[in-house]
Amino acid sequence: MKTCIALPIISGLLVLHAHGQGSAVIIKNRAKETVNQNNVRQGVPPPSQPAPRPPSQTNPAATTPAISPPQSIAKIRTDLVNLKTGSPATPDQKQQLIKDLAIAARSTKPSLPTVTKFVDSLTAGLSEVSLTTDHQARLAQNIDSVLNSKPLPGTQFDAIIADVQAIMQVGSLKRTSAATIANDLKAIGLEVRR
Repeated sequence: MKTCIALPIISGLLVLHAHGQGSAVIIKNRAKETVNQNNVRQGVPPPSQPAPRPPSQTNPAATTPAISPPQSIAKIRTDLVNLKTGSPATPDQKQQLIKDLAIAARSTKPSLPTVTKFVDSLTAGLSEVSLTTDHQARLAQNIDSVLNSKPLPGTQFDAIIADVQAIMQVGSLKRTSAATIANDLKAIGLEVRR
């Protein structure tokens, strides 16, 4: 009789404990997001770009990249500036951004469908928010870093993705939309890092 009463009580406590752990993880993740947003607002430097790798001596084509890192960031930033709040991106603007992202990837190139999905979510998000010039520059640097993230440690890669989400949320984009943009950029990074 005592075991019949004790068993449901113990199982109920285990369920509450497991539910509490799930809530703790959600709270911890939201706290990290808030810290990232505060860092963006206060101008804390973004996660650094990958250090330039020395050219490969076995592959002469690797000694002359198509575009240098500062130029690729500037092109991406120009594309971001050209996207106006309150109006959807034109097909030409999206195509130019896709082209500049492909050029910015200096080693492994991500697939066109993955890049297109990211550009679609990014342009939709940018039509709803107004980013400062500093945030646009930071976003461009983060995108370039993800496109060339193969040598980055996993923690730095994750920090860059979180920073992108924070930038979009600081620009007043809904959390779900900002997370979609960050996840689409992460998909590009995962292809590049293979």
